[in-house]
Amino acid sequence: MVWYILKMVPKVDLMKRWSLITVFGLVAALIFSFYGFSSVFAEDKNVPGGVIPKLPQTVNDPELTNGRVYPPWGPVCQRYSYSVIYRDKEGRPPEYMKMYFNGKMIDIEKQNPQERDYKKGVRYEYKYVPNKLGSNFYYFEASNGLGKARESIIDSPDNGPVLFESAFERNEVAVIDASTGQKILSFSTGKEWVGGIALSDDGKYLAAKTSQHVYLFDTAQPQKPIWQFTCEDCRIGDDVKGGVDISGDGAKIVAAIGQSILLFDKSNQNPLWRYTQAGNAYNVAISRDGNYLAAATAGEESNLNANLIILWGGTKKEPLWQYHASGNFHDVSLSDDGSFIAGSTGCPDRRAYLFSKDSNQPVIKTDPLTRDSPVHRAKISADGAFFAVGSEADRGAVFLFGKNSTSPVWKFSTKGNSSVRALNFTPDGKHIGAATFGGDAYIFSQASDQPLAGWKINASLGGIDIADDGSFIAAGGTDNQLHILKKDKSGDREIPFDEFVEEIDISGNGKYVAAGTGGSVYFFETIKQNLDKVYPCTEVIEPPSEAEFMKQNEGRDELNGTREKSSGFFAAKNKWPGMLFGFGVLGSLVTLILYLAIKYINFLQPIKDRLRQINQNQSIKIFHLTHKKIILFLSAFTLLFLMLTIMSAFFNRPGLQSTKTEDLTGEPEKRIKNEEQSGNGGGQVQPVCGNNMCEPDFGETKENCAKDCSAGD
Repeated sequence: MVWYILKMVPKVDLMKRWSLITVFGLVAALIFSFYGFSSVFAEDKNVPGGVIPKLPQTVNDPELTNGRVYPPWGPVCQRYSYSVIYRDKEGRPPEYMKMYFNGKMIDIEKQNPQERDYKKGVRYEYKYVPNKLGSNFYYFEASNGLGKARESIIDSPDNGPVLFESAFERNEVAVIDASTGQKILSFSTGKEWVGGIALSDDGKYLAAKTSQHVYLFDTAQPQKPIWQFTCEDCRIGDDVKGGVDISGDGAKIVAAIGQSILLFDKSNQNPLWRYTQAGNAYNVAISRDGNYLAAATAGEESNLNANLIILWGGTKKEPLWQYHASGNFHDVSLSDDGSFIAGSTGCPDRRAYLFSKDSNQPVIKTDPLTRDSPVHRAKISADGAFFAVGSEADRGAVFLFGKNSTSPVWKFSTKGNSSVRALNFTPDGKHIGAATFGGDAYIFSQASDQPLAGWKINASLGGIDIADDGSFIAAGGTDNQLHILKKDKSGDREIPFDEFVEEIDISGNGKYVAAGTGGSVYFFETIKQNLDKVYPCTEVIEPPSEAEFMKQNEGRDELNGTREKSSGFFAAKNKWPGMLFGFGVLGSLVTLILYLAIKYINFLQPIKDRLRQINQNQSIKIFHLTHKKIILFLSAFTLLFLMLTIMSAFFNRPGLQSTKTEDLTGEPEKRIKNEEQSGNGGGQVQPVCGNNMCEPDFGETKENCAKDCSAGD
């Protein structure tokens, strides 16, 4: 194109040619900056239809908001409701209201046939009872006859609900005698998922964290807990599971529940202190001597008080230090005396870390260990000399690191790159136990990347621990069994449970194995078993009413006027910089074009004569610039504003900060967008965060509500 311009104006001097090329380039870049960024496509997430072309926008478009599925997760054979709110500024009814569902467009109806106030908004819904596990992709589309709108889609449809075989109503905390396989303690937690368990070295004390409680048990008196702590505001079904840990002698217990980190003494359910500035946490750890404790927290990359490793000393509430990363910290582990701390992060950071208790500057900060998936587990040896990590999905692997190098001592890649969400390390650093979502379980030696022993189990494994002497592992998963697997293959045991076994801890003396059930570990992973099984659904499970759910989550029902919306400056603050820069581009470009037109176009001769007279007036110094300087000056301003506009458009794109997302069953997605932001198209209502429960059907995502939605990231 530049050659064409030069050829067409061969007699024009170099300055004119340069000016024309500059104007043409700026116009082209301006068009690209506004059109190109609106046409970015994310990668296909293997849904029917793949990437869906965007709708052209018009001034007559209706508005679709609050697209969702309720409940957001649950069992097969339960009734789920897909719903969206249709609005039109002129009160026009929809010519059609459809929902894309697994590759087909289907009509959906009003929730209340009598509703006709389209200016205020009318809710439409579709009810569905799934009889198979797996993904269900959907988005909404409506037309008022003049324009169209979509919801629950950016470039590809949303996915939901997260489906499990079970309703998770029979959860349990148990302690098993490792030698006999008998349960010596069994405590029902009902609907509450178990988010962490920890045994004292001698197995006498068991600490457990569930969705709404922290418990301490004496395993010699298993009838009821010694004490329990209740979290009134906590919700069931959170993918950011929290955690619990106990000192070697059982005297101190640390727990992450809700928005708090709590330190307990074994004698009292009232915490010694409660730290509420940490947000949601994936896990906690306490040193064997009880003198140090740490938390791995989730949050937004831009929030320096989120995505943290936090370290405390003794019984003091104020942290010794904290360290912020761009990704959620998924795990944390302490050496016996607390001198060293290991951690691992999710996207976009995807690294393993080693810290000293004396500083928040990492001793080791590895390169990213995966392409677009979290590094889920990090466990450290008693002396802090080695730490092992497990990564997910796209490059599922076990890594062993020493404290003196950012390069791994060795790496073991799993079969089929299956996720390693379960991993543990013996205190002496000589053995590692690891398990995958493909059903493989291993025991490794520190000396080699080749397993000392391996097992294949027909389940997705999400929990594991290894005995301190490395003689056996205990693993659990979606087959609802705890597997005790001995390195010498002298006899394995299976202990049945009613739900997924996801939390496991072996006492320091190897006599006892504690286990807890729940779904947090499995929330963002595709469970491979029974995907083709068709359930008869002779009885349909009716969930609690959505109105009741809304009452429990006050401020979320925008149709009833209780959902908070950003307005004024706060609603527009992210738009104004780009808008101002865009005006700057247009103003500078128009001025430059006008100047060049006056300079070179003959019919504007009267204006040129007038400007020449003005320029001769010595009192007006601004016109004493040369022709070349004026063009350079205006071009520079135009280019500056153009660059700022492009940067603003780029950084304000939805979900740019996320280099990895997962669909709600866990398949990792490589998308440059805010994938799970239930909406798109122009009318997305901003979610309300802070209830400790990730709800993609309300528009909550890892990007806009990381404190609620962080697993898998």
